[in-house]
Amino acid sequence: MAFEQTRLSQGADLYLWSTDKFKTTTVRVLLRQPLRAGAAQGALLPMVLRRGTRRLPEPIELARALDALYGTDLRGDVIKLGEEQVLIFHIEAANAAYLDGEDPLRGAVDLLGDVLFDPLLEAGGLQQNWVTQEKENLLRRIQGIYSDKAHYSQLRLIESMCPGEDYAVPRLGRPEDVESITPAALYDRWRDILLRAPIAVYMVGDLPRERAQAEAERLLSRLGRRAPAALEAASVHTPPATAQRVTDHQPVAQGKLAFGFTTGRRAGAKDYPALVMMNGIYGGFSHSKLFQEVRERHSLAYYAYSQIDGHKGLLFVQSGIEFKDRAQAEEIILAQLEAMRRGDFREQEMRDTLSGIETQILQSADAPSEAIMTDFELRSAGRPTDPDARIAALRAVDAAEITRAAQEVTLDTIYFLDGQEGS
Repeated sequence: MAFEQTRLSQGADLYLWSTDKFKTTTVRVLLRQPLRAGAAQGALLPMVLRRGTRRLPEPIELARALDALYGTDLRGDVIKLGEEQVLIFHIEAANAAYLDGEDPLRGAVDLLGDVLFDPLLEAGGLQQNWVTQEKENLLRRIQGIYSDKAHYSQLRLIESMCPGEDYAVPRLGRPEDVESITPAALYDRWRDILLRAPIAVYMVGDLPRERAQAEAERLLSRLGRRAPAALEAASVHTPPATAQRVTDHQPVAQGKLAFGFTTGRRAGAKDYPALVMMNGIYGGFSHSKLFQEVRERHSLAYYAYSQIDGHKGLLFVQSGIEFKDRAQAEEIILAQLEAMRRGDFREQEMRDTLSGIETQILQSADAPSEAIMTDFELRSAGRPTDPDARIAALRAVDAAEITRAAQEVTLDTIYFLDGQEGS
């Protein structure tokens, strides 16, 4: 898997993986903005814009147009990368090689261009009914996250660790921000994003570079004059002198124990692969210390794992436990980190972790969407994108480097979602 980069007009970039591995051609447009610019508006925009266009003003018309293009798939969403929100617009059409001479790609690109640059407007804003309906849908999505207590505990951990930092803003924004959005304000925000956001166009399929570049240029031909803004790196988070404890109470059946640490390393650093290996041994896999000690040996957790955010330089641990086991689970989770700091891990744990990460890297090429997002996130973090180079960097890490990475990990916050007080 190798994406070839080409600079496009309007200051955008095309990333092409020319391959006959898939039966589809995928086009994905990614627009980056700071989370502080309006996460709720950013989350709402793909939901509204994919409803229809000026040329196709009814959702049923858009659906018929997609069907006429051999079942072309149109999607939109947002992700969070460090202190950025990325808006995603995705269209996937059948590969012409399987259609007896028909090629739906041009029509698919035209349709995606309409979604991006020719939305249905009403009274100077986006279509009123669609905005109202999608605001309700977005509020339900946010509520769904709050109802998922594992996800909720992660949000609360980050809010507690990083108050006042952009990193504390949720991917979909906050409910109070959704309610105040108007169709006119949403359209103004969209025009500002088109003017200022760095844009990447990804294509995956059986396409020569010349065809891909021509389609990408045609897709962005309506973009107009731009003044793209350079995005800042995520701010550096400084841990408190003494780790803080935060406890919430809700009528839940299972406690959620979560930890936040600083790592001292970001994804673009030369020594970052050692942190990746350290995290894998500590809590990234079923063979890792957290799973084996907390869940298997002591039967204290329904799940226990760790993950790193290289954009922000943080490491998180999540576990689901019985309320009465909080103290013991906390002790054992932190003891496993201390073991890592002492270099108390086996060669077999290193081999198993390396094998697990290599499998993840290779599997990222199994689907166009996953390949695109893997490449995009690696580039955004300043990491190598070549799978062989990434694997080679991990293989070069030795036990002493893993130990040093663990020694730089500093506890910041312990969060616990407890049961209802007095129950």
